[in-house]
Amino acid sequence: MSRIKGPPAGLIIRSKLAVPPLAERLVERPRLNQLFSKLINQNRVVWVAATAGSGKTTAVVQAATAWGGPMAWLTLDGTDAAPGRLLIYLEAAIAAHVPDAAGLASSALTARIPHPEVAGLLAESVGDEDLLLVLDGLENFVGSYEALEVIGAVVRYAPVGLKVVLLTRVDLPIDLSALAGVDRVATIGEEDLAFTPEEAAGALVEAGITDIDASSAVEATGGWVTGVLFEAWHSRLHISGTGGEADPLHGYLASQILAKLVPEEREFLVVTSLLDEVTPTRAAALGQSNAGSLLVRLRSHHLPVSWISGTYRMRCHPRFREYLVTCLERRGPAEVQAMRRAYGDLLVSEGHLEEAVEQFLAAEELDLAVDAAEVVVGDVLDRLDFVVAEKWLGRLAPPGSSGSRRLGPAALMLSIAREDYRKGVSIADDLQANGVREDLARSSPRGGAIMAWCYWHLDRLDDMRTVIDVAPSSPEIDAVRYLLSLASRRGAIGAYPAPVLSGGPLDALVMRVHYAHGKLREVSKMPDSPWAAAVSAPWRIGALRATGRLTEALELYRSTDAGHWAPAWMHGIVGPELMIDLEDTEEAQRVLAEGQGLVRASGSIVFDWLNRLIEAKFELRLNHAPVAALALLEQVESAGGRHYDFIAEALDTWKGLALLLSRPDAGDAVVVLRRAVKSMTEANRILDLPAAAIYLAEAEWRQGDPTKSDEAADQAMVAARIQESNHQILLALADFQAVLTRRLDSEEFTDSPWHELGQALMARGVKAGLNEHPVIILSEFGRIVITVAGQEVKPRIAKSLKLMAYLAAVPGHRASREDLLSALFDGQSDESARAYLRQAAHRLREALPAGIGPIFTGNTLGFTTPVILDSESTRFEAFIAKAARLRGQGRLEALLKALAIADRGEYLPGLDSSWATQRREQLEEQAVQARLQAAQMAFTTQQYRRAEQLAEQVVAQDPYKESAWRILMRIASATGNEDGVVASYRRCKAALNELGITPSDSTQQMFQRLRR
Repeated sequence: MSRIKGPPAGLIIRSKLAVPPLAERLVERPRLNQLFSKLINQNRVVWVAATAGSGKTTAVVQAATAWGGPMAWLTLDGTDAAPGRLLIYLEAAIAAHVPDAAGLASSALTARIPHPEVAGLLAESVGDEDLLLVLDGLENFVGSYEALEVIGAVVRYAPVGLKVVLLTRVDLPIDLSALAGVDRVATIGEEDLAFTPEEAAGALVEAGITDIDASSAVEATGGWVTGVLFEAWHSRLHISGTGGEADPLHGYLASQILAKLVPEEREFLVVTSLLDEVTPTRAAALGQSNAGSLLVRLRSHHLPVSWISGTYRMRCHPRFREYLVTCLERRGPAEVQAMRRAYGDLLVSEGHLEEAVEQFLAAEELDLAVDAAEVVVGDVLDRLDFVVAEKWLGRLAPPGSSGSRRLGPAALMLSIAREDYRKGVSIADDLQANGVREDLARSSPRGGAIMAWCYWHLDRLDDMRTVIDVAPSSPEIDAVRYLLSLASRRGAIGAYPAPVLSGGPLDALVMRVHYAHGKLREVSKMPDSPWAAAVSAPWRIGALRATGRLTEALELYRSTDAGHWAPAWMHGIVGPELMIDLEDTEEAQRVLAEGQGLVRASGSIVFDWLNRLIEAKFELRLNHAPVAALALLEQVESAGGRHYDFIAEALDTWKGLALLLSRPDAGDAVVVLRRAVKSMTEANRILDLPAAAIYLAEAEWRQGDPTKSDEAADQAMVAARIQESNHQILLALADFQAVLTRRLDSEEFTDSPWHELGQALMARGVKAGLNEHPVIILSEFGRIVITVAGQEVKPRIAKSLKLMAYLAAVPGHRASREDLLSALFDGQSDESARAYLRQAAHRLREALPAGIGPIFTGNTLGFTTPVILDSESTRFEAFIAKAARLRGQGRLEALLKALAIADRGEYLPGLDSSWATQRREQLEEQAVQARLQAAQMAFTTQQYRRAEQLAEQVVAQDPYKESAWRILMRIASATGNEDGVVASYRRCKAALNELGITPSDSTQQMFQRLRR
């Protein structure tokens, strides 16, 4: 049990978010201030790359202060290379100025959103506000590609008002031009930061050096800021590698800085060099008993440090601190390790346990590192920083050690997250060999549950049950008991009840079992635990596929890092099934081949069975090769697949289909399909039940039992209703259309659910005993026209057109008499209005082809014959809805398609009623918002002419929309049209003046910045 109490949630090192203080004696550099201000205003990203000591940080602090807008600052170090940790600090920096960003990173990680996408959400949270985000110290991310992806995503998704300044000592592999736009990235390098002779002269005067020629110093050093000062001192004092240092700068620091101090002061600086910020309390924790008085004395010296105004908190210049750390590291290993241990203890007392683990590891204090890691490693895993967790566990939890027992649950969680079930079982077996497996299960239900999960994957159900039986009752153990429901029912319904989601990491397992049972609604809900969300994400894609939302499933599958956390399941099972349903043979083959390697690497026997079952499904559905499918199914069966009920059900389902496709006699098929349907029904496992029951219906018919055939078909229909999707049943009916045709023949009415299935099959190009239903096209913008089969139809009265428009807008294209009177006659319900409504419906039927017009059935007007009613307004709204789900160019294209419809003219021109007016205003407002969004996106992608046209159309329709005026000002600024900035602002001001108001503060502040 760890002796360390966990830190408060969200604890961060605040000094990393503070703008670095400027030196007390500082040379003003208006040249740099003007350059930075110009580049910040005209570009999305400013890249500052220069060597240490070149004055990057000081220059940016000065320039950003002069710029005048809000600034978020984050100083990066090596620990921030963990992408989850980096996101937490980015959130804290941005949320200080944008309240909407608070909690966004943690909630997004909870939603299993990949790290780069979380970064994009943080960037987008800035919205229409203006913010300067400075990230200092990117050189710490060399080789840390996941952290660089996070930075790249911030740049990619940054809205117009978010400016990003990146400071680094080295070049990094980030293609900023591709992310922000080739003409939206500015670079500041050594030559820009270099002192001019005039600036060098001022700096030398501030340093108390008046007898050195500034031009000569600049020429000798190339203007390097630290080098100018050093060169001056070097020339003046004839310093060359003094102080025993090979590096001349270090020599200067040794001979001219440290040598001027008394030993006690030198010792203080060297020992406290581990601290990013030195205070009396923190220095005392490192053994400096008189820290307060020493800080007072040091402040009187001329040192390369910064002091926090009004305090005795000190920060060393980066090059000076590097030198001091080098001095510390030269001491004996025992002394250095003692200092790092003391620093680790300080970090523990401050609640910074992750940093403490790193210091304890450097100090070889592994027991203390285990104490801290035991408390905080769960947070690291929750943040999805698996690389950090792997490093810690590799050092602290070798087989047989006390660390392996104390950190065993974390090691097991990591094996699950990495889909390395073989390693998870190896950890559990090692614990068993040392006689502590059951002890861990008793003391840590989570550890016991994950051991049981890993055993399940390797077909070791006896070991799984042993671990479960000794573990105390808990949500985690309930989750793995639920997992057993896929292997055996033990003859009792409800023996393995579905547990309530607890918010813990084993919620992932519950979600997976939900999916296997076909509980697709539950799978669509996001777990509260970020770890659970991370490893269960592929099930979301599976649920989308199983419910027929193939486009959404494909978009999510192809999205960035969609298979990062669960690649074996993603590419071995979910991906191939999706490609099969999409009928993409080539892609299905490719993903299957990729997935087979990942499945083998995971060590999961169950995954291997599932992958072969999917391959058999591929042979049946796409290759139409039942013999090949039967061979694959035999492999699964001979490997022990029937040990698990849900595998046995899949074996019987696909074997039944293969037999039906390859043999006219259904004797063998009916046996296995009855067994599959019976097992699924008893276990309430309905994922594949619609398909299995349709196949059984065909088999029963071939066996000459139409009653049982209908019963099986009814079972399929019930299962589809529970799933709230017809996708699975439609796929099966496409294989055996005769099942549907026979049911249609027995239905009394034409609006039965089976008729709906027939229509859906026809929409997929499958004929199923129904004639193709007619398509009615309604044009509503600019003119009102009804078209059927390419021919325009003209009702005799205009009210019939309004009636058709109303029916097109309401769900199901049917409405009650009262609703029609309210919408079309402004609520009049007298006999005259009712007669006119009957006349409008009659004239509409008269104009349409015989038999397809709407008819009153009781109190409801609707179409009695299935029709497709395609209206411009519904297409417009569909494009708007589609745009909301997309990003980038795809979103812009969807918005432009919607606007192309709206731009055809006024909605229902010439028709007036309260409903028509309200609907018209609603669509017009949607069009204004769509146009504004399109203008913003066009501007972001440097399509300035299109952006200007769209924004001008917005202000023409709504001159009080300030966000559109701000876009026009930004477009003018981006294209170098300073007069255009002023003109747009004046037009905005004049428009708002009509309402007696002035432009908002954000508009005025933007105008002032753009004019600089």
